[in-house]
Amino acid sequence: MGLADIASELYGLPPEEFTAARNTAAAEAKSSGDTDLAAAVKALRKPSVGAWLLNRLVREHGAEVEQVLELGARLRAAQGTLAAAELRALDTQRRALTRAVAGQAVAIGQSSGRSVSAAVAAAVEETLRSAMVDPDAGTALTSGLLVDTFSASGLDPVDLSRAVAVEGAAPRPRRTSTSEGDDGPDPAAVAAARRGVETAETGLRQAREAAESARQVGVAARRQRDEVESELAAARRRVEELEERLATATTADEDARRRQHTATRDERTAVEAAQKAQRALDALLDG
Repeated sequence: MGLADIASELYGLPPEEFTAARNTAAAEAKSSGDTDLAAAVKALRKPSVGAWLLNRLVREHGAEVEQVLELGARLRAAQGTLAAAELRALDTQRRALTRAVAGQAVAIGQSSGRSVSAAVAAAVEETLRSAMVDPDAGTALTSGLLVDTFSASGLDPVDLSRAVAVEGAAPRPRRTSTSEGDDGPDPAAVAAARRGVETAETGLRQAREAAESARQVGVAARRQRDEVESELAAARRRVEELEERLATATTADEDARRRQHTATRDERTAVEAAQKAQRALDALLDG
């Protein structure tokens, strides 16, 4: 067996059995003459409780883990297409799903007679969340070879340098059912996880429909805005034309008023001259 095969067996064991089994595997590799493999096996670190729970989760509930990662991939793809409120709603559903699947991991520990602390449960849930947002972290999770839990911080990739026992290990084949004698999945946790997936998928579908409807409304609004802007530009041109006509008419009116004033004045002068001439004529006739 190679290092990955040996590690796959070791990281499926209960934590209290890990060290002895690792030392035995290293001794067997050394006795077979493969000192490099023996050294690599000897260097494998005992997993934390949270990492052990996640390794068992991948082995026993691989289908649910893949649902978590598939939802994460869909959510990453939708980041640039949904509004902030829709993304917040989907993030709420994502948290519900990771909480439900983390509950399955906790149930694994409890079914093995272990008490799982709130801190460990939180670390398991945070690892699932991080695996949703970072594809490399998802691959690390599904390898089933975690040494420790991990967390995504901001936009930087998850630091996996000390989280996986064998670097570059391939994901484990998905397990859809448990064999006889294995601890069966907690039905309530499975149901909760499936409801979480269904709710998240429904929310994603509704959010996409709402986003498409919003885009259509936006297109119609932009078209209407363009039409109004065109009408406004035409109206402004009409106003400019009317203002020019008004200015011409105002000038003509002022000229007409001046001519009328002059004509009235000339008429008055002519009337006065005619009256004066009539008076002179009358005086001659009387004399």
